Amino acid sequence: MNSLERTFERTPQSVGQARKFVTFAVGCHVDIGRSDDICSCVSEMASNALLHTSESAGGFTVRVCVDQHGCVRLEVHDHDRDTVALSARRSPSDDATGGRGMFIVENLSDDWGVEKSPTGKLVWSQFSATAGEETHNACDAVTSETAEYQCVG
Repeated sequence: MNSLERTFERTPQSVGQARKFVTFAVGCHVDIGRSDDICSCVSEMASNALLHTSESAGGFTVRVCVDQHGCVRLEVHDHDRDTVALSARRSPSDDATGGRGMFIVENLSDDWGVEKSPTGKLVWSQFSATAGEETHNACDAVTSETAEYQCVG
């Protein structure tokens, strides 16, 4: 089990930094198609952490876990206790100027959800190693301490 996390400041540049971070974290563990899906999802989740939290809530943390099967769990933690992510269960209208972020996450990931955390909320998404394979719970055995992360092979 490999896990890596990084905290980002509350700035627009952090979304791109989060995407680069996730690209590095999963790059040698999953096929390119899944990597693109994962990076698109972290962009949407990080953008939501910026757009839908108050300035006083501070930055956000991205955590990536990869299990021995190459399945990935992506988490974005923020410190806003008052905001609950909107469900993507309904498609945004064609003329809507927003509201597509979690709809994109729902359609690119194998599973996703929102949980309250002791310090705010956590939005997560999971991805199998390749399309059509079983998704494992990649962060199931990880403790709060982040394991050292290395790309192998």
